[in-house]
Amino acid sequence: MLNLTQSAALPAAIASLHPFRESIFSISNRASLVRSDADPDKKPDLAGQRDVLHAVLARIGCGQVLLKRGGLLDVSAIGRAILERECGAASGETLYRAVKQLVNRAGAQIPVGSTSWLATSFREGVTRLVSQMINVWTDETSTIILLDLDAHPEPTPEALRRLFGLTAAESQLAVELARGHNLLDISRSRRLSRTTIRSHLASLFVKTQTRRQAELVALLGRVAVLPSHGN
Repeated sequence: MLNLTQSAALPAAIASLHPFRESIFSISNRASLVRSDADPDKKPDLAGQRDVLHAVLARIGCGQVLLKRGGLLDVSAIGRAILERECGAASGETLYRAVKQLVNRAGAQIPVGSTSWLATSFREGVTRLVSQMINVWTDETSTIILLDLDAHPEPTPEALRRLFGLTAAESQLAVELARGHNLLDISRSRRLSRTTIRSHLASLFVKTQTRRQAELVALLGRVAVLPSHGN
């Protein structure tokens, strides 16, 4: 996870590694960028790629935003939720302003045709540019991946049962732990004794081959990327 106390100079340092002339926010009429290895006769299945990418990103607490010609082209459900939290509105124009606010807060620029990863925390009020790749897109499109640092990626109960053989009760406890809840709160919300909860936790340690709760939660975060059956 990104260290939120690190210097604000980090985004500028990363961006300086990738020189460019145009930003998605200042683009006017221009020719499309074309990579030398691109096949001009082959049209990618952008809709299929988008749906797959949205699903994968959502499972790890990330949203995707597509920008083109000074406007919002597409946004995933998680991306929309992050932007609405930023601007408190849902229209295309206000969502686009929210994107600009996040980019400005990061001290970054979004080159035409690029893919940029921004890590943002609404709770801490910070946004950082983590990574940026230039000339990924062959047209005037740019994409931003928003990593929500306030989110707790959680695995599906079905994935936990298939991977570790967990019972329904153990899977439910694992999901609650992945959400950041402590054992006392889980015990109270589920109306179970602490002895029962600790028994489930001990079983989780055995089945996942972990020894500490922090190690278990870290494992659950990695497992969160796995889809449920049929997705």
